[in-house]
Amino acid sequence: MKNTATCSVAINEVAEILPGDKYRIYISSGAWFRQDLLYPVFGLSTEAVRKYRSKGIWLEGKHWRWDPANVIVYNRAAIERWMEGQP
Repeated sequence: MKNTATCSVAINEVAEILPGDKYRIYISSGAWFRQDLLYPVFGLSTEAVRKYRSKGIWLEGKHWRWDPANVIVYNRAAIERWMEGQP
């Protein structure tokens, strides 16, 4: 049986201690996240996301917004609802 221990590192992060002093760290996104995570989380390409924004399918303030660093961030919960076919 594999002997691993799981401990909470910080909010939204968990580290699994593996044999041989190796670690596996799991990080989940917050409510709003940058475009880099759209493909790993939802499987959406940057081109598809750009089209959803430019065609008004994804609404500013609901699905995406500008953060204080002037970078577009996306709302995970709103996108999940959209993918489920909910308004």
